[in-house]
Amino acid sequence: MLVLSFAFCYLAMTGLALAMSRQHKLVFSGAPSESRSRLLQIGAVLAMLVGLVLAIAELGGEIGGVIWLCQLMLAGLLLVALLAWQARWVLPLVALLPLGGGVLALV
Repeated sequence: MLVLSFAFCYLAMTGLALAMSRQHKLVFSGAPSESRSRLLQIGAVLAMLVGLVLAIAELGGEIGGVIWLCQLMLAGLLLVALLAWQARWVLPLVALLPLGGGVLALV
């Protein structure tokens, strides 16, 4: 369940990054529209909340919140490294991390 929580944290950080013009141009070769930027921000907030709920459900309120903050930080670090090194890998991880987390949650 924690891998799925990390996947949602990565999804949230990716949404926030792609809502900005510079990162959106890097990944999609064009600036986002105002409505797309707003939609990415709202989706990012919802993904953060889902990640928080999953972490709290797995570990409890106190330590779950701390682990969620650490996961959020690590997801941001991973995203920054990918944007600087291989920007084309950002979107495949958005799909692969939740898929892997879902499979591990079912096992």
